[in-house]
Amino acid sequence: MSLSKRIPGVAGLMVALVLAAGCDPLSVPNPNAPDTPHLLASPTSVLSLAEGAMRTWVLTTHGGYGADQYPVLTMSVMARGHVAMWNNFHIRYYTGCTNANWNGYTTATNGTCGKPLSEGPPYARAAWNNDPAAAERTQIEAMWYGYYSALSSARDVLKRIRVDGLVITDPATTKMVETVTVLAQALSFSELALNYDHGFIVDYNTDLTTLGWSTAAELRDAALAKFDTVITLATAGTFTGTADGFFGPGITYSNVQIAQIANTMAARTLAYFPRNSTENAAVDWARVISYASKGISSGTAFNWVIHQDACNTWCDFLKVWSNDMTTMRLHTRVAHMLDPVTQPDPWNDAANSQPNSPDKRLGNGAYRGDAAYAANVLNSAVDPVNGGTDYVWTSTKEFGNKTRGAWHQSAVGQIRYDSLPGCGDNPQGSTSPGDKDSPILLAAENDLLWAEGLIRTGAAGAAALINHTRVTRGGLPPAADADANLLQELQYEQDVELLGSSPAVFFNQRRIDNLEPNTPHEMPVPAKELNVLGLSL
Repeated sequence: MSLSKRIPGVAGLMVALVLAAGCDPLSVPNPNAPDTPHLLASPTSVLSLAEGAMRTWVLTTHGGYGADQYPVLTMSVMARGHVAMWNNFHIRYYTGCTNANWNGYTTATNGTCGKPLSEGPPYARAAWNNDPAAAERTQIEAMWYGYYSALSSARDVLKRIRVDGLVITDPATTKMVETVTVLAQALSFSELALNYDHGFIVDYNTDLTTLGWSTAAELRDAALAKFDTVITLATAGTFTGTADGFFGPGITYSNVQIAQIANTMAARTLAYFPRNSTENAAVDWARVISYASKGISSGTAFNWVIHQDACNTWCDFLKVWSNDMTTMRLHTRVAHMLDPVTQPDPWNDAANSQPNSPDKRLGNGAYRGDAAYAANVLNSAVDPVNGGTDYVWTSTKEFGNKTRGAWHQSAVGQIRYDSLPGCGDNPQGSTSPGDKDSPILLAAENDLLWAEGLIRTGAAGAAALINHTRVTRGGLPPAADADANLLQELQYEQDVELLGSSPAVFFNQRRIDNLEPNTPHEMPVPAKELNVLGLSL
């Protein structure tokens, strides 16, 4: 397909943006339902629209709509972070194996396909299926339409504030709403840049009739410019905190914390953008350091969380699924990193046994919590001292349909966030299942971005940042800046500590050339969008 020309007219996504500014002339008016101009006339409604833009970004990124279109769970399995044999989210379709020598895997293990092959015939990875008639196309659509929905709402909010001079309660509140709305723009452009090959850059003052395609790099740069604006607005001190509705019930952040979030996400945008190791080497790592050193692990460190209200209006489906032992498990690639003696990679049922990992996050694979939950749900032993804090081993080593490929099996599951499932799924180890604060970005992720920048620029200080989780949470010997394998120690923490908290695993594996052959590295513009615009696939 060619995306070099200007888009003729206003169509597809643009229709949604234009309709946000006026009424559809073909619709029958309902005097009891406010149209867009009347809706945007109310400061309270504009505030709600701004809150909705941020909520849409969160739910799009973390699958809170609960639909099978959500691609991040699929991408986690693509990156061999988690594993599942189900075809929900079209996981099974997109996550074949490599039955050949590749990246240390050999024909002795059937490549990455594992043993025994009698558990299902191997099949190769598949590219994103952008055929308009294919069911699998929906994984390409979810984030595209989600992020552009957030951008549409943000466009309307900023027009009312910046063009029309709307005041929401008072100047401080107005500036808070403006700042968080620009943050929603920055976050949306960032995710579009990380995931798609092209897109649109739409702002409050964009002339939609002359809109053209932008490359992924241009989307990235637009995101960085927006993050810089957020940092400037937040550090000006015009407001002191966010309203209650932007991050779930009861969650607010100070202006200082909003600036820290923007810094971390800017660092993340730069570091995770590369599609391969060559592009990764060309990243401006000094700029990554500049952002990350002012991010959420600097000063008073904090995790960026939302409040999941039992999946009523806020839901983190990334954790709801990935921390349910009956649904997804830890990929053998990561399990083998935690304990190479007992956890073979690829899967080998006969060679798998109870762990004895030096990393406290797995430990001996037992569960540290409730015995009934361990017995009835996890089918694991209980050990409150030496059990895993984040991962457990189950004696029910294989789960689900065992004919769908041995590489879809694992005996280790993630339980770090197992209080978040429970929204109609299965009983969980929580007194209030699903009604919890959910981290969507850990302070540790910022530490590791910062540390990687230091390593790749030859600066000192990376080991101390790595040790924040390596030693404190993992109980492992401290890393040192002089370690010859310091980068590998960093990448171990990226895999073990960050898994399930954010979509980082896919981007981290992509940029070091560790995705299996035939795994797609980015998404195309959805076919539905191209068809409406009159462009070929």
